Amino acid sequence: MQTVPITKLNPHPDNSYYFDDITGESWDNFLRSIKTSGVKVEVLVTQDMTIVSGHQRIRACKELGINEVRVHVNHYDDEDSILKDMIEINVMQRGIGNINPVKMGRCIKTLERIYGIRSGSAGRASLEDNNYPLKIIPRIEQEFADKLGISLPSLKNYKKLAELIPEVQGFLATGMINPTTALALARQLSSDDQIRLLSQFDAAKKYTKDEMLYA
Repeated sequence: MQTVPITKLNPHPDNSYYFDDITGESWDNFLRSIKTSGVKVEVLVTQDMTIVSGHQRIRACKELGINEVRVHVNHYDDEDSILKDMIEINVMQRGIGNINPVKMGRCIKTLERIYGIRSGSAGRASLEDNNYPLKIIPRIEQEFADKLGISLPSLKNYKKLAELIPEVQGFLATGMINPTTALALARQLSSDDQIRLLSQFDAAKKYTKDEMLYA
């Protein structure tokens, strides 16, 4: 562990692909905690000072005028190892809680690729040689869902949300439609029909599944 100027730390280029910034009241509370108690947990970085876990802490430090933080430097051999830690640690820290369901789907799909997870109901887990959150690596979807604390249908739905066309993801991200409506659109309409349908609706209003599909 060492203390470094935050100017030496670089955000991971894919962090925003997987995670949103904390906003609103949650961000105000987070800032208040950092202001009164400081950064209690060191920021995890790669050997070249790229942030793996701690983007929100560094963002808070910049806003509060804190110039130095403690970091834990981990040496990585490849990009997948970095992504694995970045996603695992942040998903676990936020509860099951990537609050953006599309980005949660991206997290799940990337970890499944890295782990080599397959569909099915049988298999063995293997131990990993580190102390980060998912110490037992799941090898099948059900094991992975259990590790994340969600049902298998929920895990599958998160992955489907990550595969939606950008136009539907945009409506979902802004709260104009909910995940159930987004999945219904994907099941019942082609990509072109989804785009045509969405063009008929006001992006500033919220819609139910019935309002969109049966208007």
